[in-house]
Amino acid sequence: MYIDFKKIFFVLGLLAIGIGIGITGTKLVEFYQIPKQTVSVVGTGEIDATTDQATISIQIKTNSTTYEKAQEENKKDVEKLKSELTKLGIPESRITTSSYSQPIIRNILPSVDYMGVPEGKMMPSYNPDTTPTVTTNVTLILDPIKNIEKVYDVVSKNSNAQITNSYYSLKNRKTWESKAKEEALKDARNQIEVAAKINHLKVGKLLTLEDDNSPKPYPLPMKALNGQTTDIQDQSFSPEEPDQTDNVYYSEQTVKITSSYTATYELY
Repeated sequence: MYIDFKKIFFVLGLLAIGIGIGITGTKLVEFYQIPKQTVSVVGTGEIDATTDQATISIQIKTNSTTYEKAQEENKKDVEKLKSELTKLGIPESRITTSSYSQPIIRNILPSVDYMGVPEGKMMPSYNPDTTPTVTTNVTLILDPIKNIEKVYDVVSKNSNAQITNSYYSLKNRKTWESKAKEEALKDARNQIEVAAKINHLKVGKLLTLEDDNSPKPYPLPMKALNGQTTDIQDQSFSPEEPDQTDNVYYSEQTVKITSSYTATYELY
């Protein structure tokens, strides 16, 4: 069998020349092509997450003629409150009590320099207030928060009970943080598409993506019944002398969670 090596080498030579021309042409095109532009944008995401947990501090303060009687009546008030709360479906394990107080004595007779009292004058009389007072602090954890209006209603009906603090929080914060990140990425993409359209360009590859900050919550506001808004940290009252008119009533709370990304895209 005769093999024409000249013809084979000729064909291989043509193929090699074609490949060389193709590579050279591609390089020339890339060399003379207009350089692609890059644009960086900052995308932000913001989510209003509704709180789904609450920690409520309640103070039950009882006065009576004797310390023993005040202690007994206070215990009854506490047990009654716990019973009413469990009837709402709140597990007893989420209701804790603490801090029984000792009798409070006010207006104690001050020390007097008897040598300085003029003869014939009587010392002023003092009537010290020795009314025994017993105070119990009750901490209630609500998860979920659905019965909170009923809880406030139960407390408000007890003349010796006072809500001293209410703290609202998120159970699944990471879920909300992920949603904020998704919104930030969408915002960055929308911005780059608008920029490309205005400049009659097309969006190319995403070159870099930088997480500017971890999603962070804003201070949680809390609205009182009178419509005023203050920070949650300000919603605490003195455990010694709570004012019965300061009960705070619930209105839906939200936490603002934000996220930010810097994205660099290629435009051509």
